[in-house]
Order: sequence, then C-alpha cells, then structure tokens
Amino acid sequence: MWKRLRALPFSIRLLAVTAVIAIAMVVLLAFELTQRQALLEQSSLRVDSLTAPAFLLDREFLRFQHALELHLSAKKPLSKDDVQMHLDLLSSKVDIVRESPGSAFMFKNPDNIASVESMHAFVLRAQLILNRDGNQAKALRELLQDMVDFTTRTHAIGSSADLMASMLLEQQNTELLAQNQQITWLTVVQLVLLMATAIGLLVRHRDQQRERTALKALNEQLRQAQQEAESASKGKSLFLANMSHELRTPFNGIVGILSVLATTPLSPQQTDLVNTVNDSAGHFLKLLNDILDMSALESGKMSMRAEAVNLQALMIDVQAIMRPLAVQKKLDFSLVNLPPSYFWVKSDGTRLRQILLNLLNNAIKFTEQGTVSLQFQQSADAMGQPFFEFSVTDTGIGLDEESLGKLFQRFYQVDSGLSRKFTGAGLGLEISMSLARLLGGEISVNSRLGEGATFLVRLPLLAHTAPAQVVVLPPPDAIPAEEAISLRVLVAEDHPVNQKFLAFLLQRMGHTATFCDNGELALQALQKEDYDVVLMDIHMPVMDGLTATRTIRALASEKSTIPVIALTADVFKEARESAAAAGVNAFLPKPVQLQELEAAFRLHVPAPQNAPGYAPPSINMF
Repeated sequence: MWKRLRALPFSIRLLAVTAVIAIAMVVLLAFELTQRQALLEQSSLRVDSLTAPAFLLDREFLRFQHALELHLSAKKPLSKDDVQMHLDLLSSKVDIVRESPGSAFMFKNPDNIASVESMHAFVLRAQLILNRDGNQAKALRELLQDMVDFTTRTHAIGSSADLMASMLLEQQNTELLAQNQQITWLTVVQLVLLMATAIGLLVRHRDQQRERTALKALNEQLRQAQQEAESASKGKSLFLANMSHELRTPFNGIVGILSVLATTPLSPQQTDLVNTVNDSAGHFLKLLNDILDMSALESGKMSMRAEAVNLQALMIDVQAIMRPLAVQKKLDFSLVNLPPSYFWVKSDGTRLRQILLNLLNNAIKFTEQGTVSLQFQQSADAMGQPFFEFSVTDTGIGLDEESLGKLFQRFYQVDSGLSRKFTGAGLGLEISMSLARLLGGEISVNSRLGEGATFLVRLPLLAHTAPAQVVVLPPPDAIPAEEAISLRVLVAEDHPVNQKFLAFLLQRMGHTATFCDNGELALQALQKEDYDVVLMDIHMPVMDGLTATRTIRALASEKSTIPVIALTADVFKEARESAAAAGVNAFLPKPVQLQELEAAFRLHVPAPQNAPGYAPPSINMF
C-alpha cells in the first residue's frame, strides 16, 4: 500500500493530504458551531441553578411562617414538633445560602448580606424560643409578627439573587461567545492558511518540475556542448597534426638540403645567404614548436617524464646551443656556479632545457650590449623543502611595471608596435611558465626599465642517483673511418625532397639505402631482400607507416624483429603512443638531425661483436 502511495505523483499526494486536513478543519469548525449553540441553550438552565437557593430560602421562610400561624391558631393548632421541623428546614436553607460558594455572587450586594444575616439571627432566636419550657405563646406571636415584617426582605433576596445571577450568567455567556467567536475565526484563518500553503506547495512543485525540466534540458545542452567541444578539440588536434605534418615534411627537406649545401664549396656571399636561410628556418621551427606545445598544454596532453638529469651537463649543453647567438651579438655569455658533475636530480630534462632555452633566447634577443648569464643555486623554503634555482640575468632593455604584470600572458610582447624591433609570437614565456608548473615549480621575474632583467626558475629538488652507465656519443664526423659500420637501410618515404636529403645523409654516414614511396612497397622490398633497419614515415599513401610496422611485426620470420625507426612530421604525444603501440623502436621528429639518427642506429640496430665504437648509449628515444 505504501509503495503504491509513493508511486503516485507528488501533486496528487499533496492534494490528498490537504483534503484530509481540510476535512478535519471543517469538522472542527462544525464542532465549534455546535458548542456555541449548546452554550446558548444551557444559559437559561444555569440561571435557575444559581437562583434556586435564594428562592428555596424564601419558600421555607413562608412555610415556617404558615406553620407558626397554624400552631398559634385555636381552632386546629399544629404541633410543636411540626413547627420545629419547618424551623430546621428554614435553618438549613439559611446555612446553604450563607455557606454555599454558588451564593457568593449574591453577596456582592450589601443589602443581601444584611438580609441573610438578619434571617440567620431570626432562626437562632426562634430556636431559643421553641426550646424554652413553659408557655411560649406570647413569644411566638411576637416572632410571627417579626416574620410578617421580614417577608418583604426575603422576597427581595430572591429577586436580587435572580437579577444578579442573570447579570453574571449573561456576562459569562458573552465572554464564552466572544472566545468561541475567536476560536471560530482562528479555525477559519487556519483553514485559509492551510489552503494557501497547499496552493503554494503545489505552485512550488510545478516550479520545481519546470526547473527540473529546464535543468535536464540544460544538462542535455551541456552534454551536447561537451561532445561538440570534444569533437572540436579532436578536430583541432587532427588539424594541428595534419598542419604539423604538412609543414614539417617540406621543412625537413629545406633544412636537410641547407645542411647539405653548407658542406659544399661556397663563396663567402653564398655562405652568408645559407646562414641567413638557416637562421630563418630556425626561427620558423621555433614558432611551429611553440604553437604545438601550446596546443598540447591547452588540451592537457603534455605530460612530464621523470628521469635522471645531470644539471652540470644540462647547463653546458644549453650554453653550447645559445653561445653562437650571443657571440653573433658580441655579448658576454657565462655560466655561474656550476653544480658538481655528480649532482643528479629527478626531473624532465627535455622540458627543463626548453625552459632555459626560451629564457636565454629572450635575454639575448633583448640585450644589445653587455652580459647574459645562467646561474645555479640550491636552497630550502620556510618548511624545509629543498629546491634548486636557475637564474637568467641580462643587461638588456628591462621591463616597466605594466609589462611585468602582463609578461606571462599569451601573445603579449614588450615591443608590440607596428615598428617593433624584436620579433616573436609571444608564446615562449607562457609555455615556460606552464612547463615550470607541470614540473612543480614557478618562474618569477625582477626587472626595471633600462636596467636589464632576472628570470628565476625555482623547482623542487628531488635527488636522483646517477645512471649505471652513461655513454656520450661523439659527433658523427669524429668517428674514425675505420670504425664506421655500413648498414643496409630500407627507407619508406613518399616526399621526393626528403628522399633526396635522406639519401645524402645516409650516404654521408656510410650506409646504403633503398627507397620506397609507401608502406606496401616497403613490405614487398623487405620480403625480397635483407635489411638491417627500416626508416618508416608515418603518413604515406596506399599504406601508412603504422600499418606497415604492424604488418612487419606479424611476419612469420626473423624479419619481424627488424628495427623500425619512425621518421615523421607528426610530433604530438598521440603519434608517439600510436607508434610505440604499433611496434616502432624509435621515434624521430622531422626535421631529422644527423646526431639523433646516428644515436638511434647505435641504440637499436644490432652490430657485429667485432665492430668498434658501437656500445649502445643509455638513452630512450620515446
């Protein structure tokens, strides 16, 4: 039964409860009206009950008077005992009037008090006379004469009692009727309030239903908006991945051919032109990387990789990269307070290097003369937690208060006018701050306009033991010719310029190469000939690189274990994860660097035991 009631709509249950309460209130109102009528009907009866003692006193007085007259009559005298009996009855009525609480209302009139007391004295005198011995006739006649004179007063007691009782009862009835009317009005008000409350609850319930419906519709809209946002995010990621591939693919050829051109005999003017194009290409690559990093940070797809990082080697590496820019501007670039060589921390070396490179690039860019320095120090905060800091200090143009407040905002540039002197997209500092926070730290800046700036990178110090074996690879040109190993390389690459660059690069490294335009042709070539390693582009017509790699891994021969190194312009995290899942051994983003390719060969391509200089380095290409 309870389950059935709960299954009913709330409005029906509310109306049912309200109806029950309303019926109860109506019954109460009817009862109040009935009570009112009963009070009206009983008012007259209560008057008789209040005045009865006074009238009985008057009646007994008259009876005693009549009995005394008969007793003194000579014709038919009444016995003394009968007279005594009537006197006793009169005495009891007097006592009742004098002592009864119900007669108190009569004594509000002083005349009634005097009359009752006089009658009491009369009864006492009559008792004394009747109790005497001897002839009592004379005394009784005198007593009878007094009673005749007292009759008027006894009648007055009854009339006064009747009048005062009527007034008292009328007052009581008036008060009761007023109270009853108040109760009636209160009941009516309660009923009205109950109905108003019920109506209010019903209206509120309907509002809640409308709100619930609106909320449901809003949730549906939010769900659809979320789906659209996710779809847009996927579309954005796909667009960026495609744009990254489409931009990096020809850019790989440009950078590669430039590097090849730089090794050929050139005139001074040609060398200057090649260097200029290389600088522009480097600037373009930095902008492209910044845009891709920003997209990854926005989508939450950039993750930090904790590894052992040697901070001394990191600082020296960063200095080696940035020193040519400083030398070009004739700036003094120094490292201050290098950490010891055995000092290792747990962090993401790649992202930490990216932060320092961004800050140093800005410092050199905004400094026309003077010095740029990279300093290291370690300390602890107020809670005793250790941290280490890198400070990048320059003597450049500096920053004013307004610029300091906007410095880490996206696309903000200190020199943003149409005639601005310094180029850039305004993404480097925001990316650096985001990376520092992902590493658990912060970046702060201290600067004054015209007095240079100091950027402070503070990161938590997590000590780490040094790797068991660290092999530092020498530059490829530094490897003696007699130690070089010639590999048979199968290259799956559909872009003709990239094919030309890779052919020159592999030839320079001393390897032989076979080129295929897609993954399907690469599979056919692998099944016909023996190769030491496969360089696999990811995006290709007919069969893409990941499908080709999965097919290779599924071969029922030893060729299924051949090392596969992905060369791709798609540098997003998803591309790396998909490549690893497909069975790729190493992932090299375009533009391909000779050092990275050589390191991948040394790490993943087996070499004969008697081949010198091929100890695999302790690095991870993923």
